[in-house]
Amino acid sequence: MFWVQKEFRDYYKPKLRRELKRDPRQEEMDARFGEIYSRVRLTLLVGVFEGSIIVFYEIAKYTLEEFERWKDRPEQFIYEQFGGGNFKLNFYEGDSFIVTVNFKPKGDPKWESLVPDVPLG
Repeated sequence: MFWVQKEFRDYYKPKLRRELKRDPRQEEMDARFGEIYSRVRLTLLVGVFEGSIIVFYEIAKYTLEEFERWKDRPEQFIYEQFGGGNFKLNFYEGDSFIVTVNFKPKGDPKWESLVPDVPLG
């Protein structure tokens, strides 16, 4: 199973179950995922320690077409583009939030110029 479909399951399965008034079959869930996935947009946020809390800043937006190029290696892509850090990849269906997937690639950050001037660390 495609990792994104697993991450989306809590978004689409309960609604599908209510619509069908029964547990959906796998092919019904696959079809619903396909409908939702075709409308996906993404944002990438990076966490910055500010005092004793982590504040997340949006540093990139992606269309489905862009995501398709790196969906099989998201952590590697994030590391190559932005270096190490604490990242949240948010998925949306239109304006509706679907899920956040966290990534924490190790390495030196390359994203610092993309966030407002805040004291780091």
